[in-house]
Amino acid sequence: MRIRIFLAAVTMLCGAVHGAPEPYAHASVTETNVFLGQVFSLDVLVRSAKKPPSPDPSIFIGFNARILVDGKETGEENTWLYRYSLRATREGRLQLPALDFGNSRTRPISIMAGRPESSDRMRLGLKLSKSRVHLGEPVILTVEWDSTAPFSSVKAVDFHFPVLNDTRFQVIDLYEPEKEQQASTTGLPVHGTRILATRKNYEDDGTTHQSLSFSKLLIPQKTGSLDLQPAAVLCAVGDDGLRNDRSAFQYPAYFDNTFFDQNVTGDNWTRIYTESAPVVLEVTPLPLENRPALFNGMVGDFSITATAEPLNVRVGDPVTLTVTITAAAYMENIFFPTLRYQPLLANRFEIAADRSLPQRKEKSKIYTQTIRPLSADISAIPPIHLAYFSPSSNAYVTVQTEAIPLNVSPGEDVRVYGGPLHQSRLHSAEGGIRQNYEDPDMLKSMQRPLFGWANPVAVISFVIVPPLVFGCISLLSLLDKKRHHIRRTAKSARAYTVFRRNVAHISRSHVSKSEIYGDLDRMLRAYLGDRLHLNPGALSFRDAEHRLMQAGAEEETVGQVRDLFMLCESCRFTSGFEETADAKEIVHHAVHLIKALEKSLK
Repeated sequence: MRIRIFLAAVTMLCGAVHGAPEPYAHASVTETNVFLGQVFSLDVLVRSAKKPPSPDPSIFIGFNARILVDGKETGEENTWLYRYSLRATREGRLQLPALDFGNSRTRPISIMAGRPESSDRMRLGLKLSKSRVHLGEPVILTVEWDSTAPFSSVKAVDFHFPVLNDTRFQVIDLYEPEKEQQASTTGLPVHGTRILATRKNYEDDGTTHQSLSFSKLLIPQKTGSLDLQPAAVLCAVGDDGLRNDRSAFQYPAYFDNTFFDQNVTGDNWTRIYTESAPVVLEVTPLPLENRPALFNGMVGDFSITATAEPLNVRVGDPVTLTVTITAAAYMENIFFPTLRYQPLLANRFEIAADRSLPQRKEKSKIYTQTIRPLSADISAIPPIHLAYFSPSSNAYVTVQTEAIPLNVSPGEDVRVYGGPLHQSRLHSAEGGIRQNYEDPDMLKSMQRPLFGWANPVAVISFVIVPPLVFGCISLLSLLDKKRHHIRRTAKSARAYTVFRRNVAHISRSHVSKSEIYGDLDRMLRAYLGDRLHLNPGALSFRDAEHRLMQAGAEEETVGQVRDLFMLCESCRFTSGFEETADAKEIVHHAVHLIKALEKSLK
């Protein structure tokens, strides 16, 4: 393959010497004689003035195909590399079709696909922990490869596991930090990656078996009857492995095995192919009734606790709040949004925009975030709420932490020299106050006679010129603020028109609620941000509600806007919510509501 690519590059280079080369496309494969289930590559070098689009993988009849490299620039000018991963699905003579790249086409390539030997000494199985789950409910998929031929005689393993690329699922590795150190752990090449599998030896009817198994956590993102494509293993087994029953592995570490060795030469190797039976997972939608506003898609059973320190602080001092969420089953399904969305914390505490990544411990995730009390009237950190759907009770559940007593004293009084007392939140500065690090003599009063040795003209100029400069700067700043105010006013006046124009495309391009309300959420935030001069990225309705009421909005209209805002947020935090809806009706209702809001604003 490398020789073919090199020759193709040399050919194009020679063409460049004699003048502008013509468009060119050359295809080559790693192998022309393959086995069913074997993965091989197709490389295409294309010479073109512009990067052409890659042909659709569906044109490869008789193959499972996917794009690995979609037009990568090479060292040659105007030369692009395309690479496909192919896997034959039927035996016999197959043909890779000519690929069209606009001004150039490749030649077709003939592939001979053979069927490996089938053997009752190997089998592959898929097993789901549940056959029926709710949308977003995690399920364990376990893969077991069983063999009576010793794994020590197996090499050149090609493990096809299509669920890893199945967009209908979120595939998550189970948290098993100690697995690498276990003696029974073996590295297995699966779908181009290394997966840690657990090895087991056992006896069945007097025959020694070895098995390798691994598990993945699947979180379904769509409802309905989901067929999981079968897994497949193609491997080479030494003839000695088929003639005797050596049961012990010859290597102690999970890195040291022959599964990754593709060097299969001679007649003493037999190709064996085995495939699992397909499995089906039934996924039912979550109910719409009684869905809490804080629900973010977590499905299972969970508990929540919180601690804080310190508990004796001044206004504005940082308090470290630690929230621990524990799952009854799988910790990997915990997705806790930032504390900014906790209704009882908003407007009482300043909440940091960022937080540390959660720590994982057994079945818990531990979140740490800093909050600062805004008033000395605060006597406790209110309960933190967590909403989830419980399959065991088939209902939405909201749990909360205990309130944490907090003693908040007023902030220190800060006196500006010559001015009144101010209560201010103090922020630490690196290096502290400079006087703390200077000699005390620096603080002594040292009076000099008027002007002293200085030139009076220079002193008067020094006294007069700075105020003049400062006055000019102030005037320019005032003019800039005036221009900024005019721009903000114009932006506010256009907010409703921009909102109507932006939401018009939703009814034409979306059908699922998650997409409809996800886009509507961004546009509603943008409208409120423009109309009320707020930052739309971090906007919550509590920020906007007070300003809307001050601007003369009717309480009933504000309540309807609040309900729409909460509905958008709910769908925004519900991953994979694919229920279809009438986009035109939703957009019409939103536009009508914002129009009513506009009429009531001053």
